[in-house]
Amino acid sequence: MRKTLLVLVGITIALVLASCALLSWSQPSVKVYLTDAVLPIENVERILVTIDRILLLSEDATVVVSDEATTVNLLDLVGQELYVGSVPEGTYGQLRFEISSATITVSGTDYPLRISSGSLKYNLQGFHVTAGTSIVLDFDLSRSIKVTGSATSSEHGNNPVQYHMTPVIHVRYGQLYDITGRVVQNDQGLAHALVALFETRQPSPTAVTLTHKASAHWQAGEFKLCKVQPSDYELKIYTNWQSAQDPEYIFELTPATTLTVTVKDKDVNLGDINIQ
Repeated sequence: MRKTLLVLVGITIALVLASCALLSWSQPSVKVYLTDAVLPIENVERILVTIDRILLLSEDATVVVSDEATTVNLLDLVGQELYVGSVPEGTYGQLRFEISSATITVSGTDYPLRISSGSLKYNLQGFHVTAGTSIVLDFDLSRSIKVTGSATSSEHGNNPVQYHMTPVIHVRYGQLYDITGRVVQNDQGLAHALVALFETRQPSPTAVTLTHKASAHWQAGEFKLCKVQPSDYELKIYTNWQSAQDPEYIFELTPATTLTVTVKDKDVNLGDINIQ
């Protein structure tokens, strides 16, 4: 039976375009970052990806954003930003990550993470990059990583477990701001709750993340939604999201808590959010 592994990742690029994969403009070039690799379900320990090159393609030319091979643990990028290069202003049709290797570690076992054609591609549909704004490419790995096979069948050499990644990416652009907060239950920070941000009356989320477990950088229950546009939103917190039979329908679950959030001209800190 086919299953989907919930993982969220974001990537940012400083362009006139819009995790968060974040894009932000600065004259005279566009800066590119990796950001907001979201902590997945508890038994996923690492997602290591070696990126050989990052390219922006236009009708006239191919611009090399970075050609220095970099190995990144996507789970270390939760709520963080990693600068990886710059590009000139222009009109681009595709962003491409050339990847030489990728592995996912689940319950202490390393598995190859298969990527079609050895690259991740995102069609920008003729985005014109100019200085003075930000662009975010938010990799939704809840639908980007597919799991086939089972541990039982793997032991017998039939239909072994395989992990496949095909990127599902959301784009945000303009003047962008962060939303932070902490989910608390019974006076304790709650790790691994699913936090989703919806624009008013929109069925699909604009951004999704999971709350952190306690670490040197985060309190238990803290979360950060990277770089969202000014708007009115509903923020929904799901504590039983793993009960969904198909991750495509996670957001049809009844959330434990729903908040109204307005983003205008600055970052928003929601503080402690107490749920039942």
